Amino acid sequence: MNELLFDPETHRKAGRLLGELLANYERDLSKPPGFGQIDRDAMRVIMTEPLPEEGRSLEELFQEFRDVVMPNSTHVAHRRFLPYVMPSPNGISAFADALSSTLNQNCNLWTLSPAANAIEQRVISWFHELFSFPEESGGIITSGGSMANLTALAIARDTYLGKAARTEGLQGRTSPLRLYVSDQVHNCIDKAAVILGIGLNHVRHIPCDAQFRMRMDLLKEAVLQDRREGFSPFCVVGSAGTITTGAIDPLEELADFCGEEGLWLHIDGAYGALTILSERRRAPLLPAGRAHSLSLDPHKFLFAPLEAGCVLVRRAKDMRTTFSFVPTYLSMFSDPDFLNYAEYGPQLSRSFKALKVWWSLRAFGRRAYAKAIDDLCDLALYMAQRIQAEPELELLAPVTLNAVCVRCRNLSDVQNERVLARLLSEGVAFLGRAEVRGKFSLRACFMNLRTTRDDVDRILEEMIRIGQEERTA
Repeated sequence: MNELLFDPETHRKAGRLLGELLANYERDLSKPPGFGQIDRDAMRVIMTEPLPEEGRSLEELFQEFRDVVMPNSTHVAHRRFLPYVMPSPNGISAFADALSSTLNQNCNLWTLSPAANAIEQRVISWFHELFSFPEESGGIITSGGSMANLTALAIARDTYLGKAARTEGLQGRTSPLRLYVSDQVHNCIDKAAVILGIGLNHVRHIPCDAQFRMRMDLLKEAVLQDRREGFSPFCVVGSAGTITTGAIDPLEELADFCGEEGLWLHIDGAYGALTILSERRRAPLLPAGRAHSLSLDPHKFLFAPLEAGCVLVRRAKDMRTTFSFVPTYLSMFSDPDFLNYAEYGPQLSRSFKALKVWWSLRAFGRRAYAKAIDDLCDLALYMAQRIQAEPELELLAPVTLNAVCVRCRNLSDVQNERVLARLLSEGVAFLGRAEVRGKFSLRACFMNLRTTRDDVDRILEEMIRIGQEERTA
């Protein structure tokens, strides 16, 4: 047998070792967090290890993972890991990822991945149904929201440019394209504008209202002014969950305006669009179905592990206009039941990410997701209520979804930064940092399926204690 393959007994042994490791990890998550505690000597051993000439046993590899890799990892599944829109993975996904790696499908041509192709099509169709996208819509699973947004904006650009998109691109245009976003937009939109040749000078950041939503009056003024000055407005990006506060832009008004002005409307829903699974939170998100394109992140509110993003596009043919290239060395056979996803996105080599999304939805069902989303958003509201009742704490933004921005009142930004650092170093919690209207903020984002009200109480009590110590230091 080839030395790079396992015999059946070794496969079974690896499965037993993996199962034991996963079960013990779940048990160990109840221990106090060790955020930021790094064995730098152990890390340097890894970084200086010479290329091995001989292999090591399964037992040695798993033992090293337990003793070295796990203690020096950031435990995002711990109940007080709350800094980012980054969830604790659901229970089924680790097994789906293992099976995906076993099959090692390349999800570019349907002939290389027929079952995976069918699964991805069905997952995409479920997302279409959630937002009432039309029958001719398309979509593709991506690595995350950044790639989903980049994909959508490339399609928006090429749809505006028409046939010249492929032959001339942006070269030689006398009327530069203009892209409109709010001043709360995720920075991946700015990055996409740079990658696509639009340039940061042609991204208009529209100020927001007191609820951190894009101001429609200022958007309209900006578009009219740019047209008068010879620019070419082509796309507006709305947010279904801004990265700092979770605010949702006025999506209905954006759709009306873009329709009237002939602008592509892209909704960045990577953060919050999938909260539409909750009946209590559906209403403000339903207008996202009127967008030309919409990004989603199953590795957020579907609690799938990284990586799993998604982009939906109102007309599937627009995706092929941008991304369809058929070189002679690829056998792209057409079939009425399948899609060659290489023609629908920028990647050729693409892993079987759809399996963990498909299994997640089928293992737990929509109702379980709705409850999890409601529970986490309710925790954020509970934290906000506690903050507003505490004279020593200040709530800096309304709570729309599951993000809470807080600081110690009457402390400077530098002192609040020290409060954040001490929460981490003392093993209380891993919170994020943010700036809200020029003020430094500690940010708790409730994405962890294990977090409880007791954790919220502990975090706020420790904030108050550390804040008092900073005030008297």
